[in-house]
Amino acid sequence: MYPRQLFRSILTNNLHFYQCYQSTTTKLWKPLTTTRYLHLVPSNFAKIYMDRENLHAHQVLEESLKPYQIFATDVRLHPDSKSIELQEIVKCLPENASTSEVFAQFQRVCEYCHNTNSLISNNAFTAFVQQFCDRIHLLSDEELRGSLKALTLLPQEENVRVQNFVELWNILDIECCRRIEKWSTDELLLVCDAWYSLNLARICEYVWEALRKLGRKVIKMQPSQLVQTMFFCNIMRRTVFDMFDFEVNLAKCAKDMTLGELGVMSMGFFKTQTPIRNPELINYIYERLMQELDTVDEITFVAILKALRYSSKLPQVDIMMKLLDKISAEKFDDMNLLTSLHVALLGCELQCCHEEIVEKILNKFHNEMSNTRLKDLERISLAVALFNIKTPNKIEDLLCQKILESLKGRIDEIMKHPKCFTNCLHYLTLRGFYDKEMLSVALDRRFLKHAVGSSLAISREIFNLDTFVKVNLANDNYEGNQLADKYRKTMGKMLTHYIPDNNPKYKLNATDRILLQMKEITAGFLPHCQLKHILPNYERADVVICYDRVKRKSLPLSPTCPEDYNGIILTREQLLGDKLHEDIETVAFIIAGWNNVIRGKNRHTGLFDMKLKQLELLGHKSVVIYWHEWRELETRQDRINFVKRRLSSVINL
Repeated sequence: MYPRQLFRSILTNNLHFYQCYQSTTTKLWKPLTTTRYLHLVPSNFAKIYMDRENLHAHQVLEESLKPYQIFATDVRLHPDSKSIELQEIVKCLPENASTSEVFAQFQRVCEYCHNTNSLISNNAFTAFVQQFCDRIHLLSDEELRGSLKALTLLPQEENVRVQNFVELWNILDIECCRRIEKWSTDELLLVCDAWYSLNLARICEYVWEALRKLGRKVIKMQPSQLVQTMFFCNIMRRTVFDMFDFEVNLAKCAKDMTLGELGVMSMGFFKTQTPIRNPELINYIYERLMQELDTVDEITFVAILKALRYSSKLPQVDIMMKLLDKISAEKFDDMNLLTSLHVALLGCELQCCHEEIVEKILNKFHNEMSNTRLKDLERISLAVALFNIKTPNKIEDLLCQKILESLKGRIDEIMKHPKCFTNCLHYLTLRGFYDKEMLSVALDRRFLKHAVGSSLAISREIFNLDTFVKVNLANDNYEGNQLADKYRKTMGKMLTHYIPDNNPKYKLNATDRILLQMKEITAGFLPHCQLKHILPNYERADVVICYDRVKRKSLPLSPTCPEDYNGIILTREQLLGDKLHEDIETVAFIIAGWNNVIRGKNRHTGLFDMKLKQLELLGHKSVVIYWHEWRELETRQDRINFVKRRLSSVINL
């Protein structure tokens, strides 16, 4: 474990090295000829890493009894391929050689490379590769697919841009693209699977162009075609013509799919950031998952949980809690750490906390901290902070402290995933856990440039971290880095929501309408109240009241009070100016929307709880009005009496 006093210097040195490394690895794009250009992306290796999710999803297709278009990569080698000499195999054929002869020679070249572990990038193959590339457009469809199959025999190259290999796959890609319009749905999917087997699906143009055509046919596809098309959407992480058609077709044939196939569909919805909007379909997926909970594999389980988390709305709260009950009782002991994490995250979008299973998951993370990644720590910290959970054995506090200590030994991970680090620090501060050295590193200008680059202005976590330093650590001898005023001003303009207005040109949400109603009613007996952002890192404005307890009346804000949207934290001095006196109270009248409270629990989310604590630290009093309380008031007089009654709890109204 790194000593605290060395943490900052170590991270700074690593950052300098990382920046130097980046500057020396600029990727170049080179043309193949004067008229043909390569379509490449930086840092792609010949065998692109395929994660376990994609491998598992493809295995689901391979093992299914449905007619999926799986590209067979097994090649029957010629018996004499091992004894052929290099000079014989690489020689160019006569100009009058037929295309079939050139194709057959190409197959033998690939077999030779496979048997002798020779790289196709060897200069000895260049002349023949050029001859073959010139004939590719003459190949039949079967020979074209055979060429892709032959490529799978080649030993792994250093990267996809080495000579000969890049020419081969690029020209084959171009030729596949030319034939898209004449190929059927099954043929398109088969060739897509060929590019996937080459680990080039995300690099080549063909798969994306084929998906664009397939996207126009989704509504009429058979179940197997639908699942396989969604599999390639997942690979590309891009949406096609109309993702809604996937949902419509899935609703019709979901009962004919296995849970594994539903997992592939769920994975595609999540990776393309497409929520399922059909409530009946969402409920059906919940029911299927509960029915087969004892047999579902981990990867399918996680894929479905991700899609449900992304798609569930308030009507799904009850069935979500029913699923969590069943998981806690029947499956938890068999789940690995990553699966447990996604179970904990399931209710985050709707602030639904199943306390029994969350407590079990926190204990599991505390006991298996050495098996976690930085990304996992970020996500479990999010769950702890959002749910603001308080368990009898205080496991949440023990876990937060252990995460904080663990971060000190994760320098390499922090350099690779700096935003995970800043997010994790933010979530920990919401529970009152922090390290001054780490906060100083996170707010260092050079580290911020590395972590968020030019998007600093839209990093709300950084905005919150800096506010924590300025408010919570104001009297704690903090001497580390803080954001410059110019950055906070930019953040104030970008991240602080506009103060709502009754102008009919602007559409208001339900909480903003309540805020305006409350301000109007309060102004009836405290005329100087205003809507202001005391803490600009929180989106919504509050009704701010300056009240003289002796004269028992409201006072206007100071003329020198900073203008809105400039990122400045409003202290009592800034609100009152030369009228600052201990007899004058500054009160923030706050609306708590449904997303500020844990559903079904009598507690706030961690972020809203921090807002109330920070207002108190600044010397302001706060009064919280819950959205459901306001909606239950039937008449205007009821609302006036309600506001007066709540204000009387903090001022002698």
